[in-house]
Amino acid sequence: MKKIFTLLASALCLVGVGSASAQSLTSYFMEGTYFRTQLNPALTTTRGYFNIPAVSGTGINVVNNFLSVDNFIYQRDGQLVTALHKSVSSDEFLGRLPDVNRLNANINTNILSVAFYTKKIYWNLGVNARVDTNVNLSKDIFAVLKTLGNGTYDLIDTSIDANAYLETYFGTSFRVCDWINVGLRVKFLVGLVNAHTDIDKMRAVVSPDGVTAELQGVVRGNAIFVDQSRVKPGEAIDGEFFNFSSVNYMLNNVKSYGFAADLGAEFRLLNDHLKLSAAITDLGVIKWSPKTHIVAEAKGAFGFNGYNVSADELEMTSEFEFVQGAKQTKGYSTMLTYSVNLGAEYNILRNKIAFGLLAHSKFNNGYLYTELTASVNFRPLNWLTATVSHTFLNRQKPGVFGAALNFHPKGINLFVGLDYIGTKWVMWDDTIKIPYDMKSLNLYAGVGFNFGRPKYMRAEQIAKREARKQARKEARKNR
Repeated sequence: MKKIFTLLASALCLVGVGSASAQSLTSYFMEGTYFRTQLNPALTTTRGYFNIPAVSGTGINVVNNFLSVDNFIYQRDGQLVTALHKSVSSDEFLGRLPDVNRLNANINTNILSVAFYTKKIYWNLGVNARVDTNVNLSKDIFAVLKTLGNGTYDLIDTSIDANAYLETYFGTSFRVCDWINVGLRVKFLVGLVNAHTDIDKMRAVVSPDGVTAELQGVVRGNAIFVDQSRVKPGEAIDGEFFNFSSVNYMLNNVKSYGFAADLGAEFRLLNDHLKLSAAITDLGVIKWSPKTHIVAEAKGAFGFNGYNVSADELEMTSEFEFVQGAKQTKGYSTMLTYSVNLGAEYNILRNKIAFGLLAHSKFNNGYLYTELTASVNFRPLNWLTATVSHTFLNRQKPGVFGAALNFHPKGINLFVGLDYIGTKWVMWDDTIKIPYDMKSLNLYAGVGFNFGRPKYMRAEQIAKREARKQARKEARKNR
């Protein structure tokens, strides 16, 4: 039993993990890293670069409003117990959870990318593979697990939406005037997989005789491995409806496309000491083809009546199936999960230290997720930057920090960082340390190859140094 609890505690730590994130909020004010351009296309890197598969990074980002270690692990008499332990009351556990528990998970894999300057204009292009999944869980699901009391539990708020697609982008950033940069990135999207659920009825009934569950709704799917020649309305769906036998078949079955755009701007004020920025990213849709569409009616019931000792087996009943509906003649569209980023930065000591504040809002499936990240950014050298940050809102507790380091001389760009570092750790079962008060964990790292620092940047740096020297000379004369 202890091993099971240990695995559960580890899983809670890992489910909230984002690894190698391609959209690290901590990187927003780090001038050398190429990660920041995905948050705002107006923010350029200090050099051109190119990235290749495997080393440039795969991003996994998990956003949720309920999944944190201290929501499911409790301290009792110097010991750690799960929320299902008898010492944790139902009111205490369920009182920490919202009515609808939402989780958004994103995966972003950079396949290939390159960026370069032509005079004062910055260009970037590349290919990414992306997955975006939204899951809603009814609070009653946790009530069933915790109480197992007699009654009827309504689970209708439970749903799943998912998109998987390829993204080819082309972007640019340039100066409108001496103090304004604007950026634009356009994206051509290739839809690979879409899944969506419309639940009409989903409930569990717990009684002394056992547990029964009912489900009724519609599951909609669209994928390059759907073989519509095998789809017959009214029949139960099984693995025969999908064709994974040939890569060529799936490539020839690509029929869903879309477009998206990123827009951004940066305003440099007070002789570049104050910088304000704003961006909207992933604003677009995918049009899913009816030729790879499948719709099924999900209906049925499931029953559990306990364990039959004499027969040494579980007593279960199941009358559940997916029935194929009529073939679709019209396509449908889905919006991407889009984000809005607002940043403010003030630098001192000749841009060696900067204080940043970033408001990040994500819109998905009618739900708004917002967090605020404050950071201190250190730039001791032109090719070395470091950042320490703290993210507020999103129910984060004080004492949860982030840190990042970027090494970007000519020829190489190394970036590593960690968001949501908790300062409170506790021992579980005397064998494993877990971050007790952390809501999530976001690790990220990447390796790119730098080239071509633009001439105008070097000229501006020289001009600023000369201006400072002249100002010091004038100050000495006036003494």
